[in-house]
Amino acid sequence: MSRQWKLDDFVPHLGSTFEVWPKDTAAVPIELFEINDNSSSSLDSFSILFKGKTDPVFRHDTYKVTHALMGELELFLGPIHTGKTDAVYYQAIFSALRNV
Repeated sequence: MSRQWKLDDFVPHLGSTFEVWPKDTAAVPIELFEINDNSSSSLDSFSILFKGKTDPVFRHDTYKVTHALMGELELFLGPIHTGKTDAVYYQAIFSALRNV
């Protein structure tokens, strides 16, 4: 079973580089750009936004992602429209029911 990541796991790494490993290609560096807490009284929910180069662009899929301190993660990432043209932005969303 995959590890259940928490918002606090990512906060210390804001601004650091992760590597995405698309199938049949070399690693693609991306920067952890933003973390958003979307939790409610019954749901722990947050999203993380990565910033990557404009080429290559990879599609919505589950990818192996590595980080020097966090190790290997398996994340469902997808490009999102931000209106910005300086980079491609990728989002991962996490949610889990709280024990109430």
